[in-house]
Amino acid sequence: MSPTTTGTELTVDEVRTIAINSARLDRVDNDPGRALRDLGIVQLDSINALARAHQLTLATRTTSLTARQIDEALWGGPEPIAFDYPAHALALLPLRDWPLWAFRRRATRRRPDYPDSATARALLRHVEQHGPVTMKDLRGDGDAGDGWNWSPTKTAVEYLVWSGELACTRRTNWQRLFDLPHRVVPAELLTDALDDRQCQLELLNRAGRVLGVATIDDLADYIRIPKPLTRQLLPDTVLRPVGVHGWSAPTWAHPDALERTRPPDRATFLGPFDNLIWHRPRVARLFDFTHTLEAYKPAAQRVHGYYVCPLLVGTRLVGRADLARREQTMTVLRLTLDDLTPNTIDGFVHACHDLARAVGCAEVTIAPNATDDHLRRTLLRSLAGPS
Repeated sequence: MSPTTTGTELTVDEVRTIAINSARLDRVDNDPGRALRDLGIVQLDSINALARAHQLTLATRTTSLTARQIDEALWGGPEPIAFDYPAHALALLPLRDWPLWAFRRRATRRRPDYPDSATARALLRHVEQHGPVTMKDLRGDGDAGDGWNWSPTKTAVEYLVWSGELACTRRTNWQRLFDLPHRVVPAELLTDALDDRQCQLELLNRAGRVLGVATIDDLADYIRIPKPLTRQLLPDTVLRPVGVHGWSAPTWAHPDALERTRPPDRATFLGPFDNLIWHRPRVARLFDFTHTLEAYKPAAQRVHGYYVCPLLVGTRLVGRADLARREQTMTVLRLTLDDLTPNTIDGFVHACHDLARAVGCAEVTIAPNATDDHLRRTLLRSLAGPS
């Protein structure tokens, strides 16, 4: 099939609107569990300069919850609703989607570096007797690893999680709690019955719904499967080919997404791990915007800062801010705005107030060297006015 067989031709402006709405940035309720189910995957990361990555992603998709309330909803209820898994990097997934990742669990068990049976049995026996347990509980003296290098125990535990022999459905003080799957995953979900193709087809359908309109490269990146496999599977998904003016790559759309064409009217800071900006080529294609994570670069090599959050106003990414939280104050450490229209200034102010509330800050300030003096004074006056 070619894009012309559907008769659907879209402009980049239309695709951008569809993409933002499909990524659930309309914030319709205060249910982080529902937002997680809609997105399918929410990336996790340990950096906490502002808030955790998953907290920022879910805060932009709920109406008034704080980071603390989001974590309480995810991990504080009587029954687990999510699990950690390497879907798109290490991520948080809805527990109901456990069956869909059977293809990756099977692939993990076939890896030549999978833990030997004696190591696996010892770890599983310890968890059975003492679980749920943290990684620290599982590691013995002298098994802490070195910097970026994983210790032998951590390596084995990660593989056991990837293969489904261990599960993480809870965290305490950010530490993962590992347990045996049959103790934390409902029996009706604890299955590898779906074959690889069934898993991948359904996950591609869901990725298409979240992305709205996407190339093969975009879809493959969302669930981290090879592009040739994605190309092979696409004709059997619910997605359909569309044309986008100026794009040469074959492009596909979810039928539901094509109905979501009302331009969004909000301003928000996107966390650097937000689903909308995961795939850098897609960000450039949609927004004519370059997004780079610089947290792991040496300070002298950073262009925009350590924890940089792009600013979305309406359907445009109009700038970026390096943000940090300390006690009750959120500080803009460095700021770049692509234009200084009233709409951008108002968007910056509203986005600052919303984000400060979400991360538990009562005050927003701008560092003296964050931008030029005139703009800093203008923004500080606006921030001090009604929010």
